[in-house]
Amino acid sequence: MRGFRHYFWTPGRPWSSIRQWFAPRLLRVIHSALMCTLRISTSGAQQSLAHLDGEKGVLFVTWHDLTLMPLHMFRHQGVATMMSTSRSGRIQAAFFRLYGWPTVWGSTKKREGIKALREVLRSLRAGQSFAFTPDGPKGPRHQAHPGVVYLASNAPTVILPMGMAASSCWNLPTWDKYLIPKPFARVHMHFGAPLALPMDISRDDMQVWQNRITQGINDASAEAARQIST
Repeated sequence: MRGFRHYFWTPGRPWSSIRQWFAPRLLRVIHSALMCTLRISTSGAQQSLAHLDGEKGVLFVTWHDLTLMPLHMFRHQGVATMMSTSRSGRIQAAFFRLYGWPTVWGSTKKREGIKALREVLRSLRAGQSFAFTPDGPKGPRHQAHPGVVYLASNAPTVILPMGMAASSCWNLPTWDKYLIPKPFARVHMHFGAPLALPMDISRDDMQVWQNRITQGINDASAEAARQIST
């Protein structure tokens, strides 16, 4: 099994082509089957989704470990996301595209990351909405990075925090403790109050708004957990 994994992840052919075609489709089958078993409910969605009708795009944000439900709920809605150019990132991007998610290529490398942020900024101003995980792609877990603050302030646009909770779930042994609801679980997704950022935020105020975004997502997650427990 270890040998198969080694060959599967090699960058050369034919494994790269097999990986790019097979893995996203297998993930979609598994994901779709799981979604069919879940009892899904939402709160605050009407207020947040109304922002999609505006002239400018908006920024939906949630934590890296909670992306399974937004992937399902925003399928074929034209909401875009930014993906890493790594091998795993390309597989994830192909998986998301099967659900109708446009992709902007980004990177943790400074030069490529800045270029990607500028492309997202242009798209936001043109009306394209995005979903971001502000603690991704490598953490720290549940701490918002400054990139989403820069985008919302310079577009300018609103940030819409989302939280999710499940009555029963698995947490993967990854840095983000990725959450996968167990089959037939109750799942609730809460859309929090919009965050309207001022334009041209100073460096001194950047951390303040990172903390507010962190709190906004945590509050949405807490409300989702409360809804599940009632």
